[in-house]
Amino acid sequence: MSQSHKNMKNRFLRSVLPACIGAVLASGVQAQDKGGLTLEEVVVTATKRSETLQDVSMSISAMTGDSLERVGATDFADIATSVPSLSLRSSGPGRTKLNIRGVSAATGVAPTVSFYIDEMPVSTISSGSSTSFAQAIVDPKMYDLERVEVLRGPQGTLYGSSSMGGTVRLITRQPVIGEFEGKVQAEMSSTKDGDLNHKLNGVVNAPLGEKAALRVVGSYTDTDGYIDRINSNTGEEFADNVNSEETTSVRAALRVELGDNAYIQPYVFTQKTEMDGKPNFDGPLRDLEQGSPFDAKEPFEDEFTMTNLTYGHDFDGFSLLVSWSKVDREFTNAEDISDGYSLIGIDPPNAAFSDEDVELDDETIEARLSSNNDSPLQWLIGAYQKEAESDSGYRMMRGWDALSEFGLANTQKLQEYEETAFFGEVTYDITDQLVLTLGLRSLDYDYHSKEENWGWAFTGGDRTTANVRDAKLSDDDLNSKVTLTYHINEDSQVYATMSDGTRPGGINRVIPRSEDPNEPVGFACNNDLIALGVSDPGAYEGDEVKNAEVGWKSMIGGGAVRFNGAIYRVKWEDIQQVVTTSGVCGNNFTANIGEAESTGVELELTAALSENLTLSAGLGYIDATFKEDVPSAGIEDGDLLADVPEWTYNLSLDYVIPAKNGEFFIVGTYNYVDETLELPGKASDDVSGSGIDSGNVRPDYSILDLRAGYTSEDGWEAVLFVDNATDEEAIYGYNDAIAFAFSGSDPTVRNRPRTIGASISYSF
Repeated sequence: MSQSHKNMKNRFLRSVLPACIGAVLASGVQAQDKGGLTLEEVVVTATKRSETLQDVSMSISAMTGDSLERVGATDFADIATSVPSLSLRSSGPGRTKLNIRGVSAATGVAPTVSFYIDEMPVSTISSGSSTSFAQAIVDPKMYDLERVEVLRGPQGTLYGSSSMGGTVRLITRQPVIGEFEGKVQAEMSSTKDGDLNHKLNGVVNAPLGEKAALRVVGSYTDTDGYIDRINSNTGEEFADNVNSEETTSVRAALRVELGDNAYIQPYVFTQKTEMDGKPNFDGPLRDLEQGSPFDAKEPFEDEFTMTNLTYGHDFDGFSLLVSWSKVDREFTNAEDISDGYSLIGIDPPNAAFSDEDVELDDETIEARLSSNNDSPLQWLIGAYQKEAESDSGYRMMRGWDALSEFGLANTQKLQEYEETAFFGEVTYDITDQLVLTLGLRSLDYDYHSKEENWGWAFTGGDRTTANVRDAKLSDDDLNSKVTLTYHINEDSQVYATMSDGTRPGGINRVIPRSEDPNEPVGFACNNDLIALGVSDPGAYEGDEVKNAEVGWKSMIGGGAVRFNGAIYRVKWEDIQQVVTTSGVCGNNFTANIGEAESTGVELELTAALSENLTLSAGLGYIDATFKEDVPSAGIEDGDLLADVPEWTYNLSLDYVIPAKNGEFFIVGTYNYVDETLELPGKASDDVSGSGIDSGNVRPDYSILDLRAGYTSEDGWEAVLFVDNATDEEAIYGYNDAIAFAFSGSDPTVRNRPRTIGASISYSF
């Protein structure tokens, strides 16, 4: 970040933001005198029971479906930058990792942020690729949502392993019995350096008699690309806009009431995303261009189907809920790595590829009982079972005949994961104002990995000669939570929380080693491991975070202003981090490399400034650093974690102008994300030895979105919008590669350039 930007940011934090808060608070108080303006109450189910946002003693961001439609959010990346303490690292649709409170998922077989769609836990084991970011966190289109909840801090007691940083929950709108309703929406836009984009969404809620209803939602997105593929030798254009994306999704839920107190709800959600090419460009050599000596297509396809069956029954004094879920996902990914022929010092004779093919099956069942009375003692108990299997194939065979009949390098990795857990939470009203909450979760897991590696870089032979790592590991964890809440009055509370969370361990591949310089990969890996002081990086353990947090919830000015915040400290032990090897070796591995600490602040403010004007603002500050030297990974005490912005803040204004038979509205949102590191360490680190020539810093960025429209009383709505109005470049990663980048350029992923468009919708 430049010094001028730093000064501007500091001025904003020291003067502009406090002034805005002070003005909003004053406006809220005045609003009460002028007519009692109040904000809409937001209901959440973060504690697995329905409560208002202000009653939950937890740091939560909650965005309603109406507000998401207002700002034009269609996938989670559209709103991630507006949530304090949340950041992301992405290689395109379906390949995004989420980080909360500095707990960044650089590697491992499981994420650090759990992801739910309704009652379905989507988080599961990853594909096994360390750099393609092929996590099982899907990228669903977010049409017809009830709300999005982002739970910050470890959620280990209610949501289990892989909730170390927090939990993200997408809550869809449910079938409504006795009502027929629907909506259709069409959108067209144009992206700078691209072409036209099209979107079509629709939803129908149809009653089926007096006791049932079916809700069906469909979405189609055709988004044009903005990156061209060129001949790296001549500059000739092979193809334009290669990162075009086409996504089709359908979800349906059937709700059937079984008497007055019970229901059953089957649900299915299927989505398919296809891309013509990679969503990256050759930084720092080229702007929005991919260079290759051949016209080599790099298609990507991601398809998943999620099914769920939920049964709910309210008894006298308690409620029962049983949820069974299944996720089937398959994706394929092709990458041109013709430059890999440089390993043996020859020009590539033809296009050569790395191909990725992943199949994932995940099945979970959760059953829980919860109290539903007015007693000062409230409780919840439950059981959870998960079985997941990932079969990942990586082949570097197409086009490698000139090097070896067995290809450059090939991998087949089978992973199996089973987890069983029992959990509970009790809340007791000690007095009318003082409340104590205790939570506990006991879990154990078994993990099996069988990984085969063969080809020129590994064994020089076919699959029968493969290096094979066939290993298992088992472990158990106990997650706990203690929260003490003091209700100052009906509108304000303060709370203190101690909580922890864990993530399962995993197993590395066999890394090839050779003392023969004529075997360049094995020779380089051998030298790298010797320099790191590592003999055989086999299994690595699970890691753990401990969180201490103080927060508050407050309504000011008679409900016109909502001001929530939290201050926290997270201690992260036995961190799963990538140990990078040289570009020639390319066999990075995962290890538990020390401890880190993340200290931060989260502030969120929403205010009804008048009957027609609403302001929302948020701020996040994170100081995430290692707390000990780890020479084997090149980490020193005080080094920064990767993918963690120190500062994030956002501001949104929603202005409504009443009109005859409807209203006009204008919405503006501004999001700022501080610079982040590509690899753990320092901003000044030379990471070219890891194949990254752009440096270790991804610059800060600011995104401005503008929307204006008209909503009629008879259901019509028309909107004009400009997304990324200032055409800001936001870098999401420098290494979008299935295995590793061979050339002197970084496969860099960025946000979409300025996009201008219009949409029209009709509700009936």
